[in-house]
Amino acid sequence: MWQALAFLRKNVSRIFSPEPENPGDDLREVECGPAIKLMGIFPSAADRKLLHELSARHSWTVVFASSCDEAREMLVRVQPQIVLLDREAEAADWRYSMSSLAVQSNGACVLLVSRVIDEYLWNAVVSNGGYDVVRKPLGEEDLLRNVRLAWSYWNVTRRINAGATK
Repeated sequence: MWQALAFLRKNVSRIFSPEPENPGDDLREVECGPAIKLMGIFPSAADRKLLHELSARHSWTVVFASSCDEAREMLVRVQPQIVLLDREAEAADWRYSMSSLAVQSNGACVLLVSRVIDEYLWNAVVSNGGYDVVRKPLGEEDLLRNVRLAWSYWNVTRRINAGATK
């Protein structure tokens, strides 16, 4: 949000100033990145570290929950757009955790992080309100791709839902 306001303020002032600040500065080159909010539910310190490093590089906001119960309590306060649930995070059934997170998250994309990925698991994830499955161990490229796709989907559905309520 602040990036968009700074971008707007800078470019409105350029219209009214007699000379441009930087002659080579082109509006098309300025990139306003999305402010993605993630919630991670990971027992592994290595997975939390990777997500924290990626969030620093890509200006994401990341919060971590130590359990699904803690995550459900934080959902209303944090309102993440994406929730990453490690399949090994809970001793309880991951299906229950995923469906309860999906219901309480107010539209967040819930991604299951799993060592095993197959069509059966993907169908189970989608049937329980999830968005997709991410391969474990987490890799930077795979995680970036999944987060960007989930954020894009969340953004489109938010716009559609906002248009439907008008």
